[in-house]
Amino acid sequence: MSDKVKQADILLVDDDLDYLDLAKIRLETSGYLVSCASNGAEALKLLDTDFRPKLIIMDIEMPDKNGLTTLIHLNVRQARDVKKGIVPIPVIIATGIQSDAVQALMLSQNISGYLRKPYSSEELIEKVKATIQS
Repeated sequence: MSDKVKQADILLVDDDLDYLDLAKIRLETSGYLVSCASNGAEALKLLDTDFRPKLIIMDIEMPDKNGLTTLIHLNVRQARDVKKGIVPIPVIIATGIQSDAVQALMLSQNISGYLRKPYSSEELIEKVKATIQS
């Protein structure tokens, strides 16, 4: 991640640089501003600043805080924010894990959506639009 972070519409969190780059291109082509983090620890550190995206899209399997651990930390932070009147940031999980049990576990963690990799550009943009507009 660059030292200079601009306010972004979307934060992508994924250790797979190919998916990160492809999703970033897909989203930017659709007019979104995008910032990236390569793991959960980096994402949480970024969110400790004044950085406030409209949406987080996050993988599950990552080093330095996997997606579930990151999501739990994020939910604790956002619960405190709600008490201060701050609206929570929606999260979409994007993962290659094909398990229905994992999907059910993630959906129980207050996420706004779930994408199974590989996903199409259309699926990604449709899910993003539906989540940001709701």
